[in-house]
Amino acid sequence: MTAEYPKGHLLSVQFPLYHHVGISDGCGHVYENSRARSGRGLVSLSDFSDNKDIIDHGFLPDSLPAEDIIDNAKQLVEDPKRYHLLKNNCEHFVHEVCGVRVTSPQIRRALILIATLLVDRFASGRFKSALLWSIASQLSHLNEATFSWWKHAIFTSAGFWLVLLTNTNQDVADKD
Repeated sequence: MTAEYPKGHLLSVQFPLYHHVGISDGCGHVYENSRARSGRGLVSLSDFSDNKDIIDHGFLPDSLPAEDIIDNAKQLVEDPKRYHLLKNNCEHFVHEVCGVRVTSPQIRRALILIATLLVDRFASGRFKSALLWSIASQLSHLNEATFSWWKHAIFTSAGFWLVLLTNTNQDVADKD
């Protein structure tokens, strides 16, 4: 593990079902928002990594300059806002710190997958095809950086393959 990452760089650690993200302070620590630590804070690289490999993603596209990112992180860490999976998770924190649109691509993908599984289970025929294609169109809203981080999850998800394998030929009569 490297002792230091450049100031303002987005770092991530892969856990079995998700990536945890934070921002490097440039001095061997990471600004993060973590459920395990009950919210926002500055932690050591070893605490952030939890003995896993750290991935350095560089700067988020359209991010503020590194100094501004660190200033934002310091201010947000002072805010006692607690971690919340849907409204204030590590991705929300990182996006806010970097001055880009606050979003959580992992939550979005999870919702897309859940919607796909529900449609697959409870819909049929052309209606099912239309719903699956509309769900797939949501993938286009992921920005380039998000897509590069998470493309392996998208392309291996059941939703992606269900959409590709769904019969969308409108001339064929429904069998259901």
